[in-house]
Amino acid sequence: MQILQLIGIYYYICHKTKNRRIMARKFIITAQGDLRMGDVRLHRDLLLPGDVCLGGGYYAFNYVNNCVVLDRESYDYGPPQWSRLASMHTKLRISRLYEGLDFVWEEMKCDKESVIDWLGVEWV
Repeated sequence: MQILQLIGIYYYICHKTKNRRIMARKFIITAQGDLRMGDVRLHRDLLLPGDVCLGGGYYAFNYVNNCVVLDRESYDYGPPQWSRLASMHTKLRISRLYEGLDFVWEEMKCDKESVIDWLGVEWV
């Protein structure tokens, strides 16, 4: 009897969750230079009305090196357009909660670049 109950529970979980999107640590950058991070289903969940998104990706905390690793790209908006922010001379605006952490863009596993050093930062 227990095996049938376990199969029923397994079927229920698989059936109920198969169409749900899984939440993940995602980030976006806006034309105003805002870097928004959150545990969301879609990158667009991080946008406010009137925002223009310049791409996004995923993030992870690296506690050993005291940094936030930004990598990959948004399926909705593509990779972050760091060069577009740089051409507009726009500083990156990051929440004061993350002050003291470095933000590293990791295009490839061997190539890391600090976006704070490249663009400058305004803690808000």
